[in-house]
Amino acid sequence: GWQLTVGLEFHAQLTAPTKLFSPTLTSHLSEANTHVLPYDVSTPGTHPLLSLPALLPAIQAALILNCTINPLSRWDRKHYFYWDQPAGFQVTQYYRPLALNGLLPLKESEDLGMEGLGDWNVNIERVQIEQDTAKTVLGADMEGKEVNLVDFNRVGHPLVEIITTPCITSPAMAGAVMRKIQSVLKVMGVATLGMEWGGLRADVNVSVRREGEEKLGQRCEIKNLSSVKAVVEAIEAEARRQVEVYEGGGTIVGETRGWDPETGKTHKLRGKEGEVDYRYMPDPDIPPLRLSQGLIDNIKKNLPWSPSQHLNHLVSDLSLTPKDAKTLIYYEGGDLLAYFYSVRDSIPADISKDYARHAANWVIHNLLGTLTKEKLTFEENPIPAEKL
Repeated sequence: GWQLTVGLEFHAQLTAPTKLFSPTLTSHLSEANTHVLPYDVSTPGTHPLLSLPALLPAIQAALILNCTINPLSRWDRKHYFYWDQPAGFQVTQYYRPLALNGLLPLKESEDLGMEGLGDWNVNIERVQIEQDTAKTVLGADMEGKEVNLVDFNRVGHPLVEIITTPCITSPAMAGAVMRKIQSVLKVMGVATLGMEWGGLRADVNVSVRREGEEKLGQRCEIKNLSSVKAVVEAIEAEARRQVEVYEGGGTIVGETRGWDPETGKTHKLRGKEGEVDYRYMPDPDIPPLRLSQGLIDNIKKNLPWSPSQHLNHLVSDLSLTPKDAKTLIYYEGGDLLAYFYSVRDSIPADISKDYARHAANWVIHNLLGTLTKEKLTFEENPIPAEKL
């Protein structure tokens, strides 16, 4: 038999009012190229200015994942050339990241799609801050020919990158990890996760080896997966491909691959770059980031509620059933929970606790049922919470 090993890398857009190194306002819904300052497109003579509000959600994310925060982290340039990166490099934290050695506990009772897998922990290798790239949109030129158009509104948006160790052994486990990351980041308010603007993206590193072998097989990386379904199906397809290659007498070459949901197969994008090819170097324009222990302790003491704390509140204080509470927390990565709280807050305070369970029933069963019947997503819900 064959044994699967998977490592995950998540890129989540931090909830921040401005870009990471410029005062440009962050915006997902504005017209293309309307939130761009000279630094964002690497105009000569412009210099970076670190946005302090972007640091808070990044530190919160690292603490939520039980990481050790580095009191001194540094900024590095990752060099590559592509139209969505006007500087020719991305600012990241390669050599000395924000945080290391975290742990994400997953429980079978959390309804993460891991029935039969039991409770287990995911090891987080590192958490780092970096810049997002511009958004590429397929369009047409004046003659109607298909062209790639670039929207620089997103370039420079602060990202948190969360990297697990290769400790995941099944596609279902990988899907559960992504669901948990989605719900934790969204419910705690540290990241914006809308799929249509690439709010959370996953890269998966997949390898297979014969059962009993200790050495990991050659891994391939599948880039830019934006849903749990894509992560699970891409891992399944890539594992099948690698097993077929080995059983046919071939060898696996380390490379970057893409996922095509239409064919149900992965395809080669480019040869896997070695670290040297990115020419990582310390960024000479940005000083190191120093964080005092007092600041870290204060942020830790005032962390937003976690999904488990919300679950306890919904069941113990508002008398919801555990099943309904979990639906509110994990459906749409936390959007439904925020909507429910808005409904509850619209009820007069003296009766809101008594009617919370009724409100949950309306939100989960009546509203979601109607949206499903009308073939609408929750994001397309036309009913404001106060109207419900």
